[in-house]
Amino acid sequence: MTAVPDLPRLIAVDLDGTLLRPDYSVSPRTRRAVALAHEHGIETVFVTVRHAAAIEYIVEALDLTGEAICCGGAALWQVPSMELTEASTIDAETARETAARLKRALPDAAIGWMLADRRVGYAPDYPEPLLIGESYRADPATIDVPVLKLFAVTPRLREIDTAEVEEILGGLVAVSHHHSGVVDLVTHGVSKIASLEKLCAERGIAPAEVIAFGDARTDLDMIRWAGRGVFMANADPALHPEADLIAPSNAEDGVAVVLENLLRSQHPTLAEVAR
Repeated sequence: MTAVPDLPRLIAVDLDGTLLRPDYSVSPRTRRAVALAHEHGIETVFVTVRHAAAIEYIVEALDLTGEAICCGGAALWQVPSMELTEASTIDAETARETAARLKRALPDAAIGWMLADRRVGYAPDYPEPLLIGESYRADPATIDVPVLKLFAVTPRLREIDTAEVEEILGGLVAVSHHHSGVVDLVTHGVSKIASLEKLCAERGIAPAEVIAFGDARTDLDMIRWAGRGVFMANADPALHPEADLIAPSNAEDGVAVVLENLLRSQHPTLAEVAR
Protein backbone atom coordinates (compact mmCIF):
# COMPACT_ATOMS: atom_id res chain seq x y z
CA MET A 1 0.00 0.00 0.00
CA THR A 2 1.33 3.45 -0.94
CA ALA A 3 2.08 5.64 2.05
CA VAL A 4 0.03 8.82 2.35
CA PRO A 5 2.26 11.89 2.88
CA ASP A 6 1.79 14.17 5.87
CA LEU A 7 0.28 16.85 3.64
CA PRO A 8 -1.31 16.43 0.21
CA ARG A 9 -0.13 18.27 -2.88
CA LEU A 10 -3.60 18.76 -4.30
CA ILE A 11 -7.15 19.30 -3.02
CA ALA A 12 -9.76 17.93 -5.46
CA VAL A 13 -13.10 19.33 -4.39
CA ASP A 14 -16.67 19.17 -5.59
CA LEU A 15 -18.64 22.40 -5.23
CA ASP A 16 -22.39 22.02 -4.70
CA GLY A 17 -23.09 20.25 -1.43
CA THR A 18 -19.38 20.19 -0.62
CA LEU A 19 -17.27 23.37 -0.76
CA LEU A 20 -20.23 25.73 -1.08
CA ARG A 21 -22.71 26.45 1.65
CA PRO A 22 -26.38 25.55 1.02
CA ASP A 23 -26.95 29.10 -0.29
CA TYR A 24 -24.08 28.52 -2.82
CA SER A 25 -21.80 31.00 -1.08
CA VAL A 26 -18.16 30.60 -0.06
CA SER A 27 -17.87 31.17 3.67
CA PRO A 28 -15.11 33.33 5.18
CA ARG A 29 -13.85 30.28 7.05
CA THR A 30 -13.51 28.30 3.84
CA ARG A 31 -11.69 31.19 2.17
CA ARG A 32 -9.17 31.31 5.01
CA ALA A 33 -8.65 27.54 5.12
CA VAL A 34 -8.05 27.27 1.37
CA ALA A 35 -5.68 30.26 1.50
CA LEU A 36 -3.77 28.62 4.34
CA ALA A 37 -3.47 25.40 2.35
CA HIS A 38 -2.12 27.37 -0.59
CA GLU A 39 0.47 28.99 1.67
CA HIS A 40 1.68 25.46 2.38
CA GLY A 41 1.98 24.67 -1.32
CA ILE A 42 -1.29 22.74 -1.64
CA GLU A 43 -3.22 23.47 -4.84
CA THR A 44 -7.01 23.41 -5.11
CA VAL A 45 -8.75 22.00 -8.19
CA PHE A 46 -12.51 22.16 -8.60
CA VAL A 47 -14.10 18.93 -9.86
CA THR A 48 -17.68 19.89 -10.64
CA VAL A 49 -20.69 19.42 -12.88
CA ARG A 50 -20.93 23.21 -13.19
CA HIS A 51 -19.95 25.05 -16.36
CA ALA A 52 -17.25 27.71 -16.50
CA ALA A 53 -19.43 30.78 -16.05
CA ALA A 54 -20.90 29.28 -12.88
CA ILE A 55 -17.53 28.92 -11.14
CA GLU A 56 -16.10 32.39 -11.78
CA TYR A 57 -17.41 33.93 -8.56
CA ILE A 58 -15.97 31.00 -6.59
CA VAL A 59 -12.59 31.30 -8.30
CA GLU A 60 -12.58 35.00 -7.44
CA ALA A 61 -13.63 34.41 -3.84
CA LEU A 62 -10.77 31.95 -3.30
CA ASP A 63 -8.25 33.81 -5.49
CA LEU A 64 -7.48 30.57 -7.33
CA THR A 65 -5.00 30.01 -10.11
CA GLY A 66 -4.54 26.77 -12.01
CA GLU A 67 -7.20 24.59 -13.56
CA ALA A 68 -10.79 23.54 -12.95
CA ILE A 69 -12.52 20.36 -14.11
CA CYS A 70 -16.06 21.29 -15.19
CA CYS A 71 -19.16 19.78 -16.78
CA GLY A 72 -18.63 16.48 -14.98
CA GLY A 73 -15.18 16.07 -16.52
CA ALA A 74 -16.01 17.15 -20.07
CA ALA A 75 -14.00 20.38 -19.89
CA LEU A 76 -10.78 21.66 -18.35
CA TRP A 77 -10.56 25.42 -17.86
CA GLN A 78 -7.62 27.57 -16.85
CA VAL A 79 -8.46 29.83 -13.92
CA PRO A 80 -8.79 32.73 -13.47
CA SER A 81 -8.40 33.40 -17.23
CA MET A 82 -11.27 30.97 -17.97
CA GLU A 83 -9.51 29.67 -21.06
CA LEU A 84 -10.75 26.30 -22.26
CA THR A 85 -7.76 23.96 -22.62
CA GLU A 86 -9.40 20.54 -23.08
CA ALA A 87 -12.87 19.42 -24.09
CA SER A 88 -14.68 16.14 -24.77
CA THR A 89 -17.89 16.93 -26.61
CA ILE A 90 -21.08 15.32 -27.86
CA ASP A 91 -21.39 15.94 -31.59
CA ALA A 92 -24.36 18.00 -32.75
CA GLU A 93 -26.23 15.13 -34.42
CA THR A 94 -25.94 12.93 -31.33
CA ALA A 95 -27.03 15.83 -29.12
CA ARG A 96 -30.15 16.39 -31.23
CA GLU A 97 -31.05 12.69 -31.26
CA THR A 98 -30.45 12.38 -27.51
CA ALA A 99 -32.76 15.31 -26.81
CA ALA A 100 -35.40 13.82 -29.11
CA ARG A 101 -35.28 10.45 -27.35
CA LEU A 102 -35.62 12.10 -23.95
CA LYS A 103 -38.67 14.09 -25.09
CA ARG A 104 -40.33 11.03 -26.60
CA ALA A 105 -39.88 9.01 -23.43
CA LEU A 106 -40.35 11.89 -20.96
CA PRO A 107 -42.57 14.49 -22.67
CA ASP A 108 -42.39 16.93 -19.76
CA ALA A 109 -38.57 16.89 -19.65
CA ALA A 110 -37.03 20.34 -20.03
CA ILE A 111 -33.66 20.16 -21.75
CA GLY A 112 -30.54 22.30 -21.67
CA TRP A 113 -26.99 22.08 -23.01
CA MET A 114 -23.58 23.62 -22.30
CA LEU A 115 -21.26 24.90 -25.02
CA ALA A 116 -17.52 25.35 -25.19
CA ASP A 117 -17.97 29.12 -25.62
CA ARG A 118 -19.42 29.15 -22.07
CA ARG A 119 -23.00 29.78 -23.18
CA VAL A 120 -25.85 27.61 -21.98
CA GLY A 121 -28.78 26.75 -24.24
CA TYR A 122 -32.27 26.04 -22.95
CA ALA A 123 -35.37 24.63 -24.59
CA PRO A 124 -38.30 27.08 -24.62
CA ASP A 125 -40.05 25.13 -21.84
CA TYR A 126 -37.04 25.08 -19.49
CA PRO A 127 -38.15 26.62 -16.17
CA GLU A 128 -36.70 29.66 -14.49
CA PRO A 129 -34.36 30.36 -12.79
CA LEU A 130 -31.66 29.65 -15.33
CA LEU A 131 -28.06 28.84 -14.47
CA ILE A 132 -25.43 31.54 -14.03
CA GLY A 133 -23.93 32.94 -17.22
CA GLU A 134 -24.87 33.90 -20.76
CA SER A 135 -27.77 31.88 -22.09
CA TYR A 136 -30.18 31.58 -24.98
CA ARG A 137 -33.37 29.67 -25.74
CA ALA A 138 -33.78 27.38 -28.73
CA ASP A 139 -35.35 24.12 -29.77
CA PRO A 140 -32.85 21.30 -29.06
CA ALA A 141 -33.59 20.08 -32.58
CA THR A 142 -31.66 23.13 -33.84
CA ILE A 143 -28.39 22.32 -32.02
CA ASP A 144 -25.72 22.68 -34.72
CA VAL A 145 -22.45 22.65 -32.75
CA PRO A 146 -20.86 20.10 -30.39
CA VAL A 147 -21.96 20.36 -26.76
CA LEU A 148 -20.03 19.65 -23.58
CA LYS A 149 -23.03 18.36 -21.71
CA LEU A 150 -26.78 17.86 -22.06
CA PHE A 151 -29.04 18.03 -19.04
CA ALA A 152 -32.73 17.52 -18.39
CA VAL A 153 -35.11 18.18 -15.52
CA THR A 154 -38.47 16.59 -14.80
CA PRO A 155 -40.14 15.08 -11.72
CA ARG A 156 -40.33 11.81 -13.67
CA LEU A 157 -36.57 11.45 -13.27
CA ARG A 158 -37.17 10.98 -9.54
CA GLU A 159 -39.30 7.93 -10.31
CA ILE A 160 -36.99 6.02 -12.65
CA ASP A 161 -33.52 4.67 -12.01
CA THR A 162 -30.35 5.28 -13.98
CA ALA A 163 -30.68 1.97 -15.83
CA GLU A 164 -34.04 3.11 -17.22
CA VAL A 165 -32.52 6.42 -18.31
CA GLU A 166 -29.73 4.54 -20.07
CA GLU A 167 -32.30 2.37 -21.83
CA ILE A 168 -34.02 5.51 -23.13
CA LEU A 169 -30.69 6.83 -24.42
CA GLY A 170 -29.83 3.61 -26.24
CA GLY A 171 -26.09 4.03 -25.76
CA LEU A 172 -25.87 7.39 -27.52
CA VAL A 173 -24.31 9.13 -24.52
CA ALA A 174 -23.35 8.35 -20.93
CA VAL A 175 -25.17 9.34 -17.74
CA SER A 176 -22.83 11.50 -15.68
CA HIS A 177 -25.23 12.44 -12.88
CA HIS A 178 -28.80 11.41 -12.02
CA HIS A 179 -30.35 12.77 -8.85
CA SER A 180 -33.35 14.75 -7.58
CA GLY A 181 -35.14 14.98 -10.91
CA VAL A 182 -32.05 15.99 -12.90
CA VAL A 183 -29.89 14.03 -15.31
CA ASP A 184 -26.56 15.13 -16.83
CA LEU A 185 -25.34 13.48 -20.03
CA VAL A 186 -21.82 13.45 -21.48
CA THR A 187 -19.94 11.65 -24.21
CA HIS A 188 -18.69 8.17 -23.40
CA GLY A 189 -15.46 8.01 -21.42
CA VAL A 190 -16.02 11.32 -19.66
CA SER A 191 -16.12 11.43 -15.87
CA LYS A 192 -14.80 13.44 -12.96
CA ILE A 193 -12.28 10.76 -12.04
CA ALA A 194 -10.98 10.32 -15.60
CA SER A 195 -10.18 14.03 -15.87
CA LEU A 196 -8.70 14.18 -12.37
CA GLU A 197 -6.46 11.16 -13.00
CA LYS A 198 -5.23 12.68 -16.27
CA LEU A 199 -4.51 16.07 -14.70
CA CYS A 200 -2.59 14.50 -11.82
CA ALA A 201 -0.62 12.15 -14.08
CA GLU A 202 0.48 15.08 -16.24
CA ARG A 203 1.75 16.87 -13.13
CA GLY A 204 3.41 13.86 -11.56
CA ILE A 205 0.99 13.86 -8.63
CA ALA A 206 0.24 10.41 -7.22
CA PRO A 207 -3.19 9.45 -5.85
CA ALA A 208 -1.64 9.29 -2.37
CA GLU A 209 -0.82 13.00 -2.68
CA VAL A 210 -4.46 14.00 -3.26
CA ILE A 211 -7.23 14.75 -0.79
CA ALA A 212 -10.67 14.58 -2.44
CA PHE A 213 -13.95 15.95 -1.10
CA GLY A 214 -17.45 15.12 -2.36
CA ASP A 215 -21.07 14.62 -1.42
CA ALA A 216 -22.60 12.49 -4.19
CA ARG A 217 -22.30 9.17 -5.97
CA THR A 218 -20.65 10.97 -8.90
CA ASP A 219 -17.77 11.71 -6.51
CA LEU A 220 -17.37 8.11 -5.35
CA ASP A 221 -14.62 7.10 -7.76
CA MET A 222 -12.39 10.03 -6.84
CA ILE A 223 -13.04 9.47 -3.12
CA ARG A 224 -11.89 5.86 -3.54
CA TRP A 225 -8.93 6.87 -5.72
CA ALA A 226 -7.44 9.63 -3.58
CA GLY A 227 -5.00 8.99 -0.78
CA ARG A 228 -7.44 10.78 1.49
CA GLY A 229 -11.08 10.47 0.44
CA VAL A 230 -13.61 12.60 2.30
CA PHE A 231 -17.39 12.48 2.06
CA MET A 232 -19.46 15.23 3.63
CA ALA A 233 -21.85 14.47 6.49
CA ASN A 234 -24.69 15.60 4.21
CA ALA A 235 -23.84 12.90 1.64
CA ASP A 236 -25.99 9.78 1.38
CA PRO A 237 -25.07 7.73 4.48
CA ALA A 238 -24.70 4.68 2.23
CA LEU A 239 -21.61 6.36 0.75
CA HIS A 240 -19.92 7.05 4.07
CA PRO A 241 -18.18 3.65 4.44
CA GLU A 242 -16.30 4.35 1.19
CA ALA A 243 -14.51 7.37 2.66
CA ASP A 244 -11.41 7.62 4.81
CA LEU A 245 -13.04 10.46 6.70
CA ILE A 246 -16.48 12.03 7.11
CA ALA A 247 -16.37 15.83 7.23
CA PRO A 248 -18.99 18.01 8.89
CA SER A 249 -21.72 19.10 6.49
CA ASN A 250 -21.30 21.85 3.93
CA ALA A 251 -23.52 24.03 6.13
CA GLU A 252 -20.87 23.63 8.84
CA ASP A 253 -17.90 24.44 6.57
CA GLY A 254 -16.81 20.81 6.60
CA VAL A 255 -14.08 21.22 3.96
CA ALA A 256 -12.53 24.04 5.99
CA VAL A 257 -12.70 21.99 9.19
CA VAL A 258 -10.83 19.07 7.61
CA LEU A 259 -8.17 21.31 6.07
CA GLU A 260 -7.62 23.18 9.33
CA ASN A 261 -7.25 19.94 11.28
CA LEU A 262 -4.95 18.44 8.67
CA LEU A 263 -2.64 21.44 8.65
CA ARG A 264 -2.57 21.72 12.44
CA SER A 265 -1.85 18.01 12.84
CA GLN A 266 1.39 18.46 10.90
CA HIS A 267 2.21 21.94 12.19
CA PRO A 268 1.29 22.09 15.90
CA THR A 269 2.51 25.67 16.16
CA LEU A 270 0.20 26.83 13.40
CA ALA A 271 -2.24 29.44 14.65
CA GLU A 272 -5.84 28.29 14.54
CA VAL A 273 -7.83 29.62 11.63
CA ALA A 274 -10.45 31.97 13.03
CA ARG A 275 -14.03 31.12 12.36
